[in-house]
Amino acid sequence: MGINKKVLLFLPRGFEDIEVAAFTDILGWTRVLKEVTPVDVVISGFKRTVPSKHNLIIKTHMLLKDVNAKEYSALVIPGGFNDSGWTEVFKEEVLSLIKKVYSSGGIIVCMCVGALPAAKSGILKGRKATTYTASKRHDNLQILRDCGAIPVNKRIVVSGRVITNRGPDTSIDVAFKLLEMLNGKADMKKVKKALMFE
Repeated sequence: MGINKKVLLFLPRGFEDIEVAAFTDILGWTRVLKEVTPVDVVISGFKRTVPSKHNLIIKTHMLLKDVNAKEYSALVIPGGFNDSGWTEVFKEEVLSLIKKVYSSGGIIVCMCVGALPAAKSGILKGRKATTYTASKRHDNLQILRDCGAIPVNKRIVVSGRVITNRGPDTSIDVAFKLLEMLNGKADMKKVKKALMFE
């Protein structure tokens, strides 16, 4: 057995709770089941503790400034609420992280409006992508278009090594898709069975 694959979960303030829990739980089960290759989840943010929109407080494992992007097989960016500080995902450090993980062969998972910083980073140019479409204040598909992406109104879009999706409702499906992309279908099915999904 080699070194475990590592997934970086970047937490901006005001993140959507379920879009984080799906990954910590489903990927966490790879470390419970002995017959599955383990995947480590590392939680990062700008601060030591990060509050969700709904007042869940998460302790980060490391600060963003200490992250070495090349160590990670995937980066997950949850969506969230602008009025709770989520817009820190547009800081240069986060856009740079997206580009670095992607350019070193990593998978980028953009939950909900997490597709918007990915689009601004440039990695969605010419790619099909989706995002949250129920906003009354923002035309998020137009923002994707303005950044050179090809917006599609679908639940989940996998374009090469980039996964985008429409919102919290897809969280569990996307976490299983990431596990399948990292470890293969057999491991993904074993975790699904253990969690009683099939």
